[in-house]
Amino acid sequence: MPIYEYRCNNCRRKAEVFIQGFSPPSNPTCAHCGSNDLSRVFSKFAVRRSKSDKSVYDDILSDSKLTKGLMRNDPRALAEWSRKMSRAADEDSTPETEELMDRLEAGEDVSEVIEEMKPPELRGDD
Repeated sequence: MPIYEYRCNNCRRKAEVFIQGFSPPSNPTCAHCGSNDLSRVFSKFAVRRSKSDKSVYDDILSDSKLTKGLMRNDPRALAEWSRKMSRAADEDSTPETEELMDRLEAGEDVSEVIEEMKPPELRGDD
């Protein structure tokens, strides 16, 4: 399923829209501020090579400290794993992703961080 990326002209953040099918969304909305004033961003895509993927996975799995941290649901280990995977895929990081990784590296709870980073209208607050 394609992911269409937009830049919000209101809050200037990147908005991603997941679509089941292959036609772009007719009226995308920014998940951060709710604005419909979006500009399409043409994203790069990655082609994975099985050899490099294998070496990345082998590197991660051979790091006993990292795997033990992941098994304990340690947010620091999750951040380290995410950064390693992003580097291996040669992915650019968004400011929101960097904020998330920084907070996880500081030991904050994943669920709480994600909930706090959601736009107010998508939070579970009532």
